[in-house]
Amino acid sequence: MSLSLDIKKHYPGFTLDIKLEAGDERVALLGASGCGKSCTLRCIAGVETPDEGCIVVDGVTFFDSKAGVNLTPQQRKTALLFQNYQLFPNMSVADNVCAGMDVGIPAVQRAELARRYLQIFGMADYADRYPARLSGGQQQRVALARMIAARPAIYMFDEPFSALDSFLKNALEQNMLDLFSVVGRTVLYVSHDIDEACRLCQRICVMHNGHVEEVGTVADMVERPRSLAGLRLTGCKNTSRARKVGETEVEAIDWGMSFDTGRPVPDDVRYLGVRASYMHVERPRPDGASGRNGFNLTVARTSDSRFERVIQLDPPLPGVTNRLTWRLSKVDTAEEDLPREGDVLRMHFDARKILLVTR
Repeated sequence: MSLSLDIKKHYPGFTLDIKLEAGDERVALLGASGCGKSCTLRCIAGVETPDEGCIVVDGVTFFDSKAGVNLTPQQRKTALLFQNYQLFPNMSVADNVCAGMDVGIPAVQRAELARRYLQIFGMADYADRYPARLSGGQQQRVALARMIAARPAIYMFDEPFSALDSFLKNALEQNMLDLFSVVGRTVLYVSHDIDEACRLCQRICVMHNGHVEEVGTVADMVERPRSLAGLRLTGCKNTSRARKVGETEVEAIDWGMSFDTGRPVPDDVRYLGVRASYMHVERPRPDGASGRNGFNLTVARTSDSRFERVIQLDPPLPGVTNRLTWRLSKVDTAEEDLPREGDVLRMHFDARKILLVTR
């Protein structure tokens, strides 16, 4: 493995206790604020020192508390990109990129390499400018070029797009993919955004309260999450406490609804999840009967974005405040068919899409 991480770091009121293995791949660290994502990157980079454990990157031991190894940040050859791109304001764009290179490379060769790396991100024409004369997006492109120039053993990103508008973010994601296509190293990418993580990474590591809850491919995390944290962090809007009530039946305790999942329910099931797009209005049957997993739900509130209507539905259990969220495409639905407040809808839940987790 290119990255072997097993460390503990104690903070006031919080302990980071993380184990993670990764190869030459892109791994997203996904979790709520304060769960330890950024602390993990800082420990790998040497900005912070773990209390115990071991960090090995590309065969080099960065830190080993038992062996007394603790390389300096300069010795570790890592690249860490924050929201603030941390370019040197007194250096030109080209000199910023050269600053990441090995000092043993001749100056003429460094200048040529800098221009080549800048060319990858469309910034070669800005080589003589200073950071103050660049936009935020241009500064990020320079920072990415500097990362390649440093030829690090591991690339790390700490929410680099969080302050950007959606148009610029989309463009820079493509620049990021350009970078990933040429580096061939371990990439750790911190994000709150599951869609961003899915677009940029191959595996997702869900973190919660300083621990790794679960790790899996993008498909695994979206289709087969194994924990409540995994459900919520991968965008599942509807979660409820759950208990088994039959071989294939499970009760959503917080909604007063029971579902036939069409498959064995684990004896130790604890939570149930339904994604906001995994339900639909039940079509009337010729015999007037209702299919399984159908419920009469009342529209409590609606709100519109550009292309979809978000509908809040009251479950059958009286007095319940834990409403269900349903997302409906406005593109594929006629205006007169869009649900409105007060409507009572017969909603169907696809048995195959009901997610069950045990922790």
